[in-house]
Amino acid sequence: MRPRPICICARRPTPGFRPANLNELHRPFRVGNDVTEANPSLKPERLQGLEAGLGGDGSLGSWSANVFYNRLRDAVTNVTVGGPGIYPIAGVIPAGGVLRQRQNAGAISALGVEAQGALRLSSAFDLRAAPTYSAAEVDGGSSAPQLTGLRPAQTPRFTASAGAVWRPAAQLSLTLDVRYESKRFDDDQNSRVLSPSLVADARAEFALTDSATFYLAVDNLTDESVETAQTADGFESFDLPRRGRLGLGIRF
Repeated sequence: MRPRPICICARRPTPGFRPANLNELHRPFRVGNDVTEANPSLKPERLQGLEAGLGGDGSLGSWSANVFYNRLRDAVTNVTVGGPGIYPIAGVIPAGGVLRQRQNAGAISALGVEAQGALRLSSAFDLRAAPTYSAAEVDGGSSAPQLTGLRPAQTPRFTASAGAVWRPAAQLSLTLDVRYESKRFDDDQNSRVLSPSLVADARAEFALTDSATFYLAVDNLTDESVETAQTADGFESFDLPRRGRLGLGIRF
């Protein structure tokens, strides 16, 4: 691979912000005996970050890598208020349940690296991969000191995807993609561990004309049980099982 001149970029983006949405402000919800209350007093989240990267490409493929640091202030997250009991904002929380409320829980810092690469082995076969590592941590400050040093909920430390594309004929394309996520936590207290997951998807496309393509896709090819949530009393939620799709794509 003959790389292009390496480009090293560094920037400090203009600070961004996100106001709380209507669900966070006004819509409580319940899963099993776990109750999460809304909060009409939420302040907007504010984001600042730094990023630097480099990359190259050539006749056999391309690659890139980025290092980033982000700090999200006034982060809106579900903060655990307490266990079974009676609370002014929610009423009765039954045995085995937990009360949470959406709150501005200090700040979240994330330092990490992400990379991607593509390799063309021949005119009919391509490989690609994209790993990401993120060390994220909560600084609860005075608003949520119990969260300081913990990892944000639903945030895996390591993710990666890889794929291969084979074109055995001019009209036929076969694709296999694999996605991995390391373990993560379902709750702000880092007490409920969600298992790592490895999921494969497959897709076959056949070009009927220059603008029309027929495809067959199978998601979660090996029918893995991907855990997405867990309640205080042990109730688990899972992503969709194996499923197939047929379709027709038309480009205008």
